[in-house]
Amino acid sequence: MAWELLQRKMEFEVWDSGAPSSSKVAAGMYNPISFKRLVEVWNATSHMEYMQNTYSELQDFLGVKAIHPSPILRIFPNDQYRDLWQRRFDNGHDIAKWIGPAKSPEVSPEGVIAPFGFGVVQDAGWVDVALLIGTMRRFLEKDGRFHVKSWDMATPHDFDKVIDCRGVGAKDDLATEGLKLAADHGEVLTLKSDNLDTDSKILNRVKWLLPVGENKFKLGATYEWDVEDSKPTEKGKNELLQAIGPILSEEILHGFTIINHESGLRPASHDRRPYVGRSKDMKGMFILNGLGTRGVLIGPFVTKELASHIFDNSVLSIDIDTLRGQ
Repeated sequence: MAWELLQRKMEFEVWDSGAPSSSKVAAGMYNPISFKRLVEVWNATSHMEYMQNTYSELQDFLGVKAIHPSPILRIFPNDQYRDLWQRRFDNGHDIAKWIGPAKSPEVSPEGVIAPFGFGVVQDAGWVDVALLIGTMRRFLEKDGRFHVKSWDMATPHDFDKVIDCRGVGAKDDLATEGLKLAADHGEVLTLKSDNLDTDSKILNRVKWLLPVGENKFKLGATYEWDVEDSKPTEKGKNELLQAIGPILSEEILHGFTIINHESGLRPASHDRRPYVGRSKDMKGMFILNGLGTRGVLIGPFVTKELASHIFDNSVLSIDIDTLRGQ
């Protein structure tokens, strides 16, 4: 949102309480398809296009490398899944433009175990969200726009408009608007391995293993609801390692060194669509929240839609329907 406001030459401030944020620990992966049902995710084409453009502009403006294209190798769990993948590709299903044909086990990367074969999603990758947040914060600090301050809907202010982007910190306030926000606890490991080379491809089987350079990998993520205080746990660590174990050789699996273990709370809406729109009770107040596990992919587009709604009086997209009509 700060980027949208900068482009519009608006006068604004960012208030951040400094509370833990899932965005600061997330791997930032983007993927246009759902592996569970083998379908496109919501508005995949529009969101992918706007995401690529936005992060490219942002990284050029901030002088960093933040977006990293990285195909996903989806390890097939069984013959039925492999056959469905191939049918999707052969029949020109909606996801056919994102995937390649099913691959045989013989061509899997060295050390990767794929007895039923695998498929590749080419247009996938990850965004270094923590890097973007940190460099944008430093830019805004130099410009006098960033302040370490807490805020809620009862905080007095003299701004013309307020855009609430607090994630799970807004849970109680959103409840007064009739909006249910759930805290989805997730844990991620950072591993180091001198034995695994995926050729900068992400491995996926239940969990994902994402190469981030210098022989380091992010392994994630767990999902647990109704956790108030997000902390890394032994249970989460074991769940991640056990989930990825079946697709890696013993040498690679036991050669990992854990160099970091992080956790955070994702803000998730009741129907997995973001909360985007005008507060029904408070004049000049707008809500941008509930982006959940696909925030990297959908965030740029829905933020642009909200900014256009606020400042250009445009109508929110009919696909962003959680707060439609407010």
